[in-house]
Formats: sequence, structure tokens, C-alpha cells
Amino acid sequence: MLDKKSLWVFLGLTFGFTIGLTLVARMQGFTLVGKPDMMSQMVIVAAMFIPALSAIFTQKFVAKKSLKELGFKMGSWKDYLKTYLAIVLLFVLNYGFTWLFIQQPDFTLKSFTNLYAPGIALPMPAGSMIALLTVVTFIGAPIMNLIPSLGEEIGWRGFLLPTLEPLGKIKAMILSGMIWALWHTPMIILLGFGYGSQIWPGVLLHFVLVSGLGIWMGFVWFKTRSTILAAFMHATFNANAYGVWAVLFISSDKLIIGPGGVIGSSLCLILGIITIYAMSVQKRISSEI
Repeated sequence: MLDKKSLWVFLGLTFGFTIGLTLVARMQGFTLVGKPDMMSQMVIVAAMFIPALSAIFTQKFVAKKSLKELGFKMGSWKDYLKTYLAIVLLFVLNYGFTWLFIQQPDFTLKSFTNLYAPGIALPMPAGSMIALLTVVTFIGAPIMNLIPSLGEEIGWRGFLLPTLEPLGKIKAMILSGMIWALWHTPMIILLGFGYGSQIWPGVLLHFVLVSGLGIWMGFVWFKTRSTILAAFMHATFNANAYGVWAVLFISSDKLIIGPGGVIGSSLCLILGIITIYAMSVQKRISSEI
């Protein structure tokens, strides 16, 4: 049976505190439009812990279940490698298409410095800077991002997905992905998260991107029941979204170029559709045996 009480308490707490935090931040003048300051970015980091806190409260005091059921296990190293490579491939395809058809990368990093540090020289040669950022993107950042990513994944995959499981795995994957996407909307509208002043097209593209990504992550979670793996996937995606790719491909139009642009969102949507199709085929074959 679907535990509607726990579901609504979790969603009420998560969305309520997120909207409240975002409204307060906006009233204090925080914004991610243009060149965001560190405090504005910390608002987003703080919001990432709200789903986990809401899930832990609901799991313990409303559902009255063990916190161990939120998926606190590592899983197989092979799953980490497979999902890591899949996410990197998403970004290779995204920026590969961008390079071929829209914009070439700026290996001099002049576009980056002109936007974020006008008049200030790079601390090292551009080639060395790119090499360092590449190492950080593919090795350091996925590890550093694990804790805030776990803050979200305890909520979305650890709690929400299994709570929706009585509806069926495919429905649970789709709904959890859409709810995860919808949760970002106040931050896009009020703070300009991800898209700056391109708010409403950004809301739509981000909804498509996160829903598709969430479907795939839901499939992996059902396969492994590991929220830590889900956090690693989330951390790896964010590492690439804000890593060396974003430094090489500078554009003010986030609807076209970037992880949440048309190409990136379409790739995640295709990934979600392929995941649903594969599960449907597998389910049909299993029922015929």
C-alpha cells in the first residue's frame, strides 16, 4: 500500500522549507543571475540538504521505519564505474555536438576570464589551467560533491522512490524524477539557478533534463538499492556540469549551451525514454516466461 501520509509529510517539508529558504535568500538580495557571489551559491548547497533532513524525519517519526532502509550501502564497484562512464559520455556527446554545430571551445580561456575575472591574469598558463580543471572535474569534484549530493539522494532515491514503489517501479521512477525536477523550480524562478534571467524556458528545459536523469537514476537505485551510489552519480553529474566543460564553452545563452541546454536536456530525456523502454521489454519478457 502507498503510504500517503509519509509521502505528503516528506513533500510538504521538502518543498516548504526549500521555498522558504529561497524566498528569504531572494529578499536578502541573493541572486545567481550574471556573476553569482559565493553566498548565493551557498544557498543552493544548503537547499541540497533539505530532502535528506525531511526524509530522515519522516522515516523515523511518521513512517516509523529504520533509517537503514534509506539505502545506506555501498554497492558494487562495477556499478560506480558503469554509471561514471555513462555520465561522462553524456557530457562528451553534449559538448561534442556543441563543438561540431554551435560553438568551438576557447582553449585560451579568454572568454572565461573576461566574464568572471576581467583584467585579472590567469594564475598559470591556459594549458596548465585546463589540465588542472580536467583532473578536478573527473577525479576531485565527484568526491568533494558526495556529501551535498547525498543530502538530496537520501530524500529522492532513498525515501521517495521506495515510497512510490507500490505504484510500480516504472511509475515510481517517472514520478520521482518529475518531483525532483519540480523541486528545483523555485530556485530557477527566484534566484536564476542554472539559467540566469532566461527563467521560463529554463524551467521547462530543466524539468526535461532532471526528469530524464531521475528516471535513469531510479532504475539504477532499484537495481542496487544503494543511495550512496545514487549520490555518487549525482556528484559526478554536478562535477561535469560545473567543471572544465563550463570553462571551455562560455556562453550567455544557457538554453543552448551547457548541461541544461537543449542538447543536454534532450540527451537526458532520451536516456530516460530508453530506460523505460528497456524495463518495459524486460517486464514483458518476464511475464511471458
